[in-house]
Amino acid sequence: MKDLQFNDNMNISISKHAIKRRKHYTPIDKDILINLVKQINEKYRISKKDNNTYKIAHNGAIAIIKKTDNSLLLVTAYGFKRYDYRIDNTNFKVSIALSIQKRKKIREDNKGIIHKIYRINFLGKKVECGSISDISKSEHSKDKKQIDNFKYKIVLNGKLFIKFQNIPMKQNHLYFNNFDEISNIAHFENDVFMLNDFTRNN
Repeated sequence: MKDLQFNDNMNISISKHAIKRRKHYTPIDKDILINLVKQINEKYRISKKDNNTYKIAHNGAIAIIKKTDNSLLLVTAYGFKRYDYRIDNTNFKVSIALSIQKRKKIREDNKGIIHKIYRINFLGKKVECGSISDISKSEHSKDKKQIDNFKYKIVLNGKLFIKFQNIPMKQNHLYFNNFDEISNIAHFENDVFMLNDFTRNN
């Protein structure tokens, strides 16, 4: 259920996620968020732009607004409390918001990921649980420092170290040069890397 208000020939909608982003967060008053959308629309004329999802951002304050023919939906907003939910004296950057899939792809490219690692969960479903990166393609400073010594990096989901015993890694990532070095962690099977079988913790 969304809160609706009509303004400037546009329906302003506030999502539940915008009101309360986390279970332990204090909900934000709907009227405050409606007023925020009004301010953003007045200043940046989102209602006059093409139908799309827009990101309005400045210094950690971000609002995502989805614009359709006759409505503006505030998908999420955070960081505006420091501005007392007023944007008059602040220059925000407006851009088209990337989809979750596109953001994930950009993060993966920045990490130089060349392989995903999977495992079979207790439901018998194949799920992603880690990755292997070519560190020469990584944008991360820690990886760049290792380029002279290593070619690759394996990273596992930290939760695996709670679920399973004896994974032979001191932390959730490990640099290496030859894939034989990680054969005790993962193996290549049916064109993908699969996590080896480890004993589940009780």
